[in-house]
Amino acid sequence: MAAKENRFKSSRVAERRRSTDRREWGRIANRLLLIAVTLGFVYGVEKLGARLDAIPVERVVFAGDLQRVDRNVLVERVTGHLAVGYIGLDLAAIQTELEREPWVYRAVVERLWPRELKITIVEETPIAVWGRGGLLNHRGRIFVPKDDSQHSEALPRLDGPEGSAIEIMRQYRLMSQLLGDEKLTLQHLEMDARGSWTARIDQNVELVMGRREPLEKLRRFLWVYREYLAADFAGIARVDMRYINGLAVAWTEHSNRG
Repeated sequence: MAAKENRFKSSRVAERRRSTDRREWGRIANRLLLIAVTLGFVYGVEKLGARLDAIPVERVVFAGDLQRVDRNVLVERVTGHLAVGYIGLDLAAIQTELEREPWVYRAVVERLWPRELKITIVEETPIAVWGRGGLLNHRGRIFVPKDDSQHSEALPRLDGPEGSAIEIMRQYRLMSQLLGDEKLTLQHLEMDARGSWTARIDQNVELVMGRREPLEKLRRFLWVYREYLAADFAGIARVDMRYINGLAVAWTEHSNRG
């Protein structure tokens, strides 16, 4: 009986070992299969990526009302980015490249499936000539076109120290509104390095407002203009408002009072 029990136990041990071996081989086979599937997937993705990268850009469309921007210049700026193919396009880099063009305020770059690139251009809108070579946009940003002579003749002229553009633009708008109530036009506004304000209005009349409270001084001038100066305004050369309670008027040589 003992021998028979020993043989039975040995048989069960052997069976357990065979079962364990089968499970182990099964796990190994599963791992190998998973590795094979993963490698196949990676290979497939790489092949697909290579095919997608090879898709060329067949068409570039520019949208927007292009009045000042040269379309040929835009094409030149974009062309160097197209060699990577449709999928590899760096849209942000293309946008940055286009916005280096002085007259481009904003560029919106989009992929249109399957092989088209759409670029919407928003041009700068100058509100004034800045200094001696730039233009000022509606956000107070200074930009310098290669040739702005044909676009700047009707614009007011603003000038001031570095970093003062936004403040001068703000003052220009407020002063223009005050002067507009009397049908006068602000043609030139400047703040010098000491913070002193000077303006030129209709008939090339110079208004000297000094450093403090330029708007209050302009209001004082307008009261005097309505009461005493409007009728003879063509004969005025300069109005100095750097006084506490008054102003001084300089007349042209050809005026009745000069």
